[in-house]
Amino acid sequence: MPAAVRDVPGAGGVRESNAAAVLGAIRTDGPLSRAAIARLTGLSMPTVSRQVAALAELELLREVPGLPATREVGRPTVPVDLNDDVIAACGVHIGITTTTYGLTNLRGGLLGSERIATPSGEPEKVLGAIADEVGAFLRSWPERKIIGVGLAIGGQVDAEHGLLHHGPLGWRGVPARAVLEGVTGLPVHLDGHVPAMATAELLFGAAGRAQSSLYFYAREMVGVAIAVDGVLHRGPGQSGSIAHLPVGGDVRCACGRTGCLEATVAERAVVERAVRAGVIAAPDFGLLRGAAAAGDQDADRILTERARALGRAVGILRDVVNPELVVLGGQAVTDAPAYLGDLLGAFRETTALPGTDLVEVTQFGPDVQAMAACTGLLTQLYDHPLSILGA
Repeated sequence: MPAAVRDVPGAGGVRESNAAAVLGAIRTDGPLSRAAIARLTGLSMPTVSRQVAALAELELLREVPGLPATREVGRPTVPVDLNDDVIAACGVHIGITTTTYGLTNLRGGLLGSERIATPSGEPEKVLGAIADEVGAFLRSWPERKIIGVGLAIGGQVDAEHGLLHHGPLGWRGVPARAVLEGVTGLPVHLDGHVPAMATAELLFGAAGRAQSSLYFYAREMVGVAIAVDGVLHRGPGQSGSIAHLPVGGDVRCACGRTGCLEATVAERAVVERAVRAGVIAAPDFGLLRGAAAAGDQDADRILTERARALGRAVGILRDVVNPELVVLGGQAVTDAPAYLGDLLGAFRETTALPGTDLVEVTQFGPDVQAMAACTGLLTQLYDHPLSILGA
C-alpha cells in the first residue's frame, strides 16, 4: 500500500527534489527529450537520465516511441511523457444532498465516477457506507495502482488530525480519515472542497501559470481560495468564509441581515424563492432553468439577479486581492452559461481596478468535485514521487 507523505519521516532530500523537478517539467510541458528536461530544470544530463529511469521504474513515466525522435547534440533521443495507464487517485466529494466519487489518472483526467445520495444518520455510519460504495467502485479498476483516497467537503477540515466539522450535516469532530482508511485500506487525504478545486486549477488549469490567482466557487455554498506563485494560501486555524459578504438586495439571511452572498445565491435558496413566487412547482434548479429558457420572465429575473449578485461579489473580492487571474467555478456558474454575461457585467460595474479581462470560467466540467478531491493526493505525488511510491 502506498504511504502518504505524512507517514514518511524525512520525505524530501536532493534526490526527491530532483525527481519532483523532472516529473513537474514533464507534467507541464511534456512529452520532452532528456535534453529539454535538463534545460527546463537546470539539472545535469546524467541527473536527468537517472531520474527519468527511476520514475519510469515507478511507472510514472514512459518513453513515447510513436513521436518523432528529437535531434539534440549527439544521437536522436526518444521523448518521455507521463504514463497515464498505471497510477490513479480516488476522490470523494461529500455534499449536503449528493456524494460523488471517481478515479483520475496522473493528469487529473476522470477515468470514471459515480453519484449517490448522501446517506443520512450518524456521521461514522455515513462515512462507512460511503467507504463501502467507494471500495466496490475501486474493485472495478484492478489494473490501476491507486495511491489513496482524497476526501473533499464543505465546512471546516482539520487535515492534521483527520477531523471534519460540517454545520449543515450536523458533523463536529468526525474522525473521517480513520473511518475511511479503516474501510478502504488506503491512505486518505482530507481537504475543504474549495481549496481542493483551487488546487486542481493550480495543478491542471490556467492558474498554474499565473503569478497570483483568485478561485471563486458558488453552488450550495460559496467560497474563495487565493494562490501566489503557485502556492495556495492556507491561513491558521479554521478557513475564512464569504457566506456573509454583503452584495445588496433584500434576501434575508439566517444571521438576521439582508443581502448576504450565500443566502442570495445558494442553489436551494434560489429555487425555494422560485417556488414561493409560483414560478416552479418543486424546488428543482433544472425546472427553474427550463422555465427561463422557455421565456418565463420571472424565472429569467431570478436567475439574472443571482448572476448579478455573483458578479458583484467577484468584483469586491477582486479589488481586495488584486490577482492576476480570477477563475470562476461551481455549478452556479457552469450550469447557467446563459447568465455569464450578466455576471461579468455586474463584475465590471463593481470593480474599481483597471482591466476587466482577467476572469475565466473553469475548464472542468460537472464532475469537478470528485476530480478535485483527487488533486491533494496528486500534488503530494508530484512533490514527493519517491516517498509516495516507496522508492
